[in-house]
Amino acid sequence: NSFWVFCISQIAFGFFLGNLPVGMAYIGDIYKSKKEKEKELGILVSFFVMGNSGGGIIAILMNGSGLFAPLWVGAGIMGVSAVYTSWYMIEAGDVQLETFMVKADEEEEEITRPDTIDSKALWNIVSGAVADNFGSTALFPLCLSPLAIEQYLFDFADAGEEPIMSVLGYQWLSVMVAGMVVPSTMMTPYVFRKLGVAGTCVMGNLLTALITFMLLMIGNGPATNAAFGGFVFVMYAGFPFTVFSQLTTGPMLDVIAPEDKIGYVQGLNNAAMNFGMAFAPWLFGLLADGTTTTIAISVGIGVSCLAAMINFPLTCDARFGRTQEPVPASKRILEGEDEEFVQKALDGEFVDPETLFLTNLHRAETGKSVIVPKVIPYEEDKDMEGLFSRAGEVYKQKMKVHDQLLSALNDPNSGRDKNEFCALMNAGLYKDQAATKEATADLGKWIGDYLEDTGYNPHTQSVAIKQMVLTAFPPISRDKEYTPQNIENALLRSRQVYNKYLSAYEKEQKNEWTWSNVLGTGSSSVFYS
Repeated sequence: NSFWVFCISQIAFGFFLGNLPVGMAYIGDIYKSKKEKEKELGILVSFFVMGNSGGGIIAILMNGSGLFAPLWVGAGIMGVSAVYTSWYMIEAGDVQLETFMVKADEEEEEITRPDTIDSKALWNIVSGAVADNFGSTALFPLCLSPLAIEQYLFDFADAGEEPIMSVLGYQWLSVMVAGMVVPSTMMTPYVFRKLGVAGTCVMGNLLTALITFMLLMIGNGPATNAAFGGFVFVMYAGFPFTVFSQLTTGPMLDVIAPEDKIGYVQGLNNAAMNFGMAFAPWLFGLLADGTTTTIAISVGIGVSCLAAMINFPLTCDARFGRTQEPVPASKRILEGEDEEFVQKALDGEFVDPETLFLTNLHRAETGKSVIVPKVIPYEEDKDMEGLFSRAGEVYKQKMKVHDQLLSALNDPNSGRDKNEFCALMNAGLYKDQAATKEATADLGKWIGDYLEDTGYNPHTQSVAIKQMVLTAFPPISRDKEYTPQNIENALLRSRQVYNKYLSAYEKEQKNEWTWSNVLGTGSSSVFYS
């Protein structure tokens, strides 16, 4: 009688167990980035699974206090959790959330929610989740109980021999396997990028079938210590990969949920999970009692394969495909910019220097990377005359910008101190390190190709060319970023370099070359002060 009262109380308790769908809906409300949603939903589900495992640990530790004593501890923890959540949890839409990193990254577009639920996709996802939960039952708990407990405990006890696995060992194996959800959560963002959410789900279904099959083969083999060690290793090493499918349902449902139906679809997700957890062990237990454990587990393997087949059509839906790497701000047109002008700048074409400066200044002021133009390969850029003809204009503009910056730095009424000014420049110039390194490498290749094409023989003159580069490009600053201590000196040295090149350019344009300019000083003594 007590057993059935306990079962009925568990059913009643389940009606109030809405923490997981509420948490998933909350994440759907406050996170606007698809990448962040997928990561946070995975973390939430993993914590939920680990929490269930924690209940088992409490039961093991309190084993001597009675069967129902751990329930009082669980009730107390849930009471504390309810009070803590009610007191500290900030409602979605509250202005306090604006201080947290909950918006889409500047490089990533926000998710556009649909107006209505895609019913076909919804029931495809839910039915796949139900099949996955049924199939996963063959892995856990059937592979542990009855397969492992019979093979490594009961059979030895019936024969009067020392069992390989103790009852306590079985209990710890059962509860600690949930800890393997943590590495699974850490891996899922990477797998999502490579396979997409739906592809990851199908892979999880197939891996569940494979790991279950391997455990079945080991469990039906000779019962030795080595076999038991292999059984535990396969279970713990393979379990993180089997959880992939359970970590994908939430993100897929979130994609198809309208703004006012997020809780509804995540509730369906939780219902599908709980339905499988509630009925699958009972049904597979009846099957195992009526036939054999091997047949029951084999059916579970088939159901996991069926789940993969059900979920496979979702892989053809772009909504559940691979997370596309966003184009960085340094390599794309931003909202409000002159599209034609910025595109020309991005393509590495010549654009008005002053307009380019103002565009980049606005980007830096809004915390975004400046434009990092494409370095046109030397093979496509051999119009040296056209390139050189605009050099004077560029040098003058660069000097003008330096003068404006130096003036602003020393103007007490500029409204920006040196620290703010350095932060602005560092954010704009060095925010996109990947684009910075790529452009620097491309420019180095351009210079190398130019030297090779114009008779410098860089393959035999590397030392001399390095010396020429050091002469032509004196250091402006060896610091990796601007600071209040180096900013003015760096701007002054940079201006001096542009002034030097402007003078040389103007002299070239006027043909003001003397024999000493052309031939050098020969053997004449040169004194440096």
